[in-house]
Amino acid sequence: MPDNYVEVVSGESILVQIGDGADPEVFAHDCLINGSRALNMTANVTEQTVPNCTDPSKPDKTVRRVDNTDSTISGEGKLHSSSTLTWLNRVGQTVNVRARQAGVWQVAGAYILSEFSITGQAREYATASVTLVQADAPTISADVP
Repeated sequence: MPDNYVEVVSGESILVQIGDGADPEVFAHDCLINGSRALNMTANVTEQTVPNCTDPSKPDKTVRRVDNTDSTISGEGKLHSSSTLTWLNRVGQTVNVRARQAGVWQVAGAYILSEFSITGQAREYATASVTLVQADAPTISADVP
C-alpha cells in the first residue's frame, strides 16, 4: 500500500545565500538570516467586472490581470558578531541573493537590503533581522547540485 503522507520540507533545508560580489561570485549562507527565513512571492492584480451583454440581469463576471510581481526574502537569528559591520554597510545596497532548497528549487537575483535590525536585552544574546526586496525580477529554476 502506498504511503499517503505529505513529503514534508524541513525548514533547515531552505537556505538564503548572499553573494560576495567577486567574479566568479561565491554564495554563502549567513547564520543570522538562516535562523528563521522566509521567501514571499506576490502578484498584484487589477480587478474589473464585465457585464453579460446577452442578459444584463445576470451578475457581472470578475476578470483579473497581473499588474506586477514581487518577492521579498527575510530572515532572523542570533547575531554573528563578525558579520555585523557587513550587514550594517549593506543597508540600501543591492546584493545578489539565492534562496534555495538544495537539489529542488532556487530563486536568484539582485535584492536590496531594505531593513536590518539588531535587538538585544541585558543578559541575553542579541538577535538581528533582515529584509531583502527584489531589485529586478529574480530567476526561478530547479536547483541543480
